[in-house]
Amino acid sequence: MMLSTRRPMTQPSMRALRLDPASLVTPDFCACCGAPPASSERVGELIVPYCVRCLRHASAATTRSLAAGLSSCLVAFCLALALPLAWPSASLGAHCAVVLAGSLLPLSLRAWPRRPEPGHAAAERAVWRLADGRLACAEPRFATALATQAVAEVESLPRAEPRFPSWLLVGPLVAAIGAPAGWLFHHPLVRVLNLTEERLNIDVDGRPVLSLEPSSAESPTAGAEIRMPSGSHELGSTTADGRRVTTRAALQSGAIHLFAPGSPKHCFWLEETRYGREQGEGEGLVPLTGEARFWVLPRQVDTWFAPNPRPATPDARSSGGLLVALRQAPCALAPPEARP
Repeated sequence: MMLSTRRPMTQPSMRALRLDPASLVTPDFCACCGAPPASSERVGELIVPYCVRCLRHASAATTRSLAAGLSSCLVAFCLALALPLAWPSASLGAHCAVVLAGSLLPLSLRAWPRRPEPGHAAAERAVWRLADGRLACAEPRFATALATQAVAEVESLPRAEPRFPSWLLVGPLVAAIGAPAGWLFHHPLVRVLNLTEERLNIDVDGRPVLSLEPSSAESPTAGAEIRMPSGSHELGSTTADGRRVTTRAALQSGAIHLFAPGSPKHCFWLEETRYGREQGEGEGLVPLTGEARFWVLPRQVDTWFAPNPRPATPDARSSGGLLVALRQAPCALAPPEARP
């Protein structure tokens, strides 16, 4: 059947019907404007006829969704890594909120409603599948032609062209995962240790951040951990009687740092313990030297201020492993290799 007349400009609803596409012969007119078809698009098992002009805007739906999804992922990824450098003072919550909002911006543009051109039933696709398996048709005459063949009931539903497939949520997912990771990477960890005999007040660039009680004995819970933006900072320690000492420190993104003000008579070192097949290679000791009492640790620390577990009998069947412990002691009691 050929319909040469185009549809009216006003069409308040779409049509939905349930049918078996394998037993259908699609109508011989464009599913959007009713013009003679020149090409087609597959919707599941159904071949949907389109004229050249309507096929162009029907095919553009996938392109727009793909562009919105990729843009959302790129914005989320770039903001997650770059925003802490441009806005280092932002809190973790503020950083995550901005990254998430940035990832949603391309999706909001994709969801912006588009008006069909005059004489057309849809701005993008004219036929699509609903979540419950029914076929939705923007052009009522096309739905009626299909329903007549399949002897199916046609329902009228509010117009809602598909613009937001579920896979577009990948961008916000990248934001939800990447934003905290990016903030933590550019706000490296600093372990602060008070080895003096009195309370120390620690400040960063003149801003108070914590107050520490003395903890001269080795203990995994000694000191406190803080996170600061990477880059150069002035670390200060002030005693109860007002004596203040400052240290200029450069924090590296993704690294772990140690700050032990007022500890010139204490030595620090990294202790390596090997297990399994690697056990016969011996243990390594890396001293931490420097008068600033601030260090960028060269290795990931597994054990803080305590010895690593003793290795068992060497086992050639075990792949082995390596644990790194950060140790401290008065220099007079420290291993000779750890002394300056």
